Amino acid sequence: FYAMNKIHILILSLITFTCFSCQKQNAKTQLEEIAINFCESFYNFNYPVAKEWSTPSSQSYLSFLASNVGQTHLEQLKTRGAAKVSVISSEVDANLEEASVVCQIKNAFVIHPIGGKMEYVSSLQDTLELVRVNNKWLIRKDIPQQNGKQSHD
Repeated sequence: FYAMNKIHILILSLITFTCFSCQKQNAKTQLEEIAINFCESFYNFNYPVAKEWSTPSSQSYLSFLASNVGQTHLEQLKTRGAAKVSVISSEVDANLEEASVVCQIKNAFVIHPIGGKMEYVSSLQDTLELVRVNNKWLIRKDIPQQNGKQSHD
């Protein structure tokens, strides 16, 4: 009877661990999709769509960037073609509350917030910080700080 109980506990432990691993794997896949959707919107100047994937604290920054996009920016984007996004790596914390996804963006334009100057970049990396808000993963894309630190929600 005791040996039988031990086997049940072992099997139950394995099932629990496997389910948690699957949950973490599913979270990673979901995060990567969100990161790609966000980057495709963000780097193609589609800020209203990028806002849908963003934390409340990121909204004002995205609105500010959107206000800097002019017709010449959109024409240059059209000439070069859309930015292409791929995921380099992603990491989810143990309690599935925070994550980071590193994306590679090719064929991108970057608008500098100060002065609104646009620069073409053939390839760049963007590390996105994601947080869970009301059971939904959102990207924290706040105004970059001078010292390289991001402000937190």
